[in-house]
Amino acid sequence: MTSETHAEDIEQKSPVELVSSEAAAAVLEDTPASESGNGTALSLMSDEKDAAKDEAEEPKDGEGHVMSVIEHLEELRMGIIRSILAVIIGCSIALIFGKDILRILKLPAGNIQFQALSLEEPILVYLKVSFYSGLVLAAPFVLNELCRFISPGLTVKERKIVLPVVVCSPLLFFAGAAFAYFCVLPSMLHFFASFGEGVIQVNQRLDFYVSLVSSFLLYMGLCFQLPLVICALSFTGLVTSHMLLKFWRYAIFAAGIVAAVVTPDPTAFSMLVTMAALVALYGISIILVKSFGK
Repeated sequence: MTSETHAEDIEQKSPVELVSSEAAAAVLEDTPASESGNGTALSLMSDEKDAAKDEAEEPKDGEGHVMSVIEHLEELRMGIIRSILAVIIGCSIALIFGKDILRILKLPAGNIQFQALSLEEPILVYLKVSFYSGLVLAAPFVLNELCRFISPGLTVKERKIVLPVVVCSPLLFFAGAAFAYFCVLPSMLHFFASFGEGVIQVNQRLDFYVSLVSSFLLYMGLCFQLPLVICALSFTGLVTSHMLLKFWRYAIFAAGIVAAVVTPDPTAFSMLVTMAALVALYGISIILVKSFGK
């Protein structure tokens, strides 16, 4: 009965089904049970490793929680709201002290007389100064919110770079603005005021003066970010102390070009002072990279 039934089953199957079933049976007969079990275990281990790798690559927050896209968008929305609130608070504080800020900006001009060509110009200048000052006050908080948003996607090494940026960037900016205010602006404005002395009386327009001083303070504050940028590049491996020492001549040449562009004073004094400051910052960057970088 068994042989007859087997024969009937063979007759009912097609040639293709017969070949496939015979090949599968041969493979099962040739493969020992131990090898089959080991292969299954290895495949399970590889699947677990892939799952762990995928889980490790997913962005997490500070507590190790895997963040979804909705959570990222919610964090972005809250960060934007907090940044806008910081700007509003900064501008409100600057509006209260707007006249005091204008007086501080006018101090390097000395005895230069200012004038307005329209009735609304003093109000517009007041609002402009308050707005820019509010942005400067809110910049550290906005930078902190930006770092908080991108930090879940960073590695431990990259987070070590972000923290000095948040702390040192505002300090370096204010140091650059203070250097421009105390060391460069007085001599530059004195040259402008004394150039036509005895020939023509200079009555500087207030709007133009505020724009000139504000832009110069901004540029110098950005130039003083040089050590921070170089140190960040050194942590990524793009810059080394040996490379910085090797290209010091090019750095001095670039500092001269930047100083010539930044300083509107045609005399060489302001340019040389700014160039000396940039070269000194380059030297400080080399020391920092040698000590903490590569």
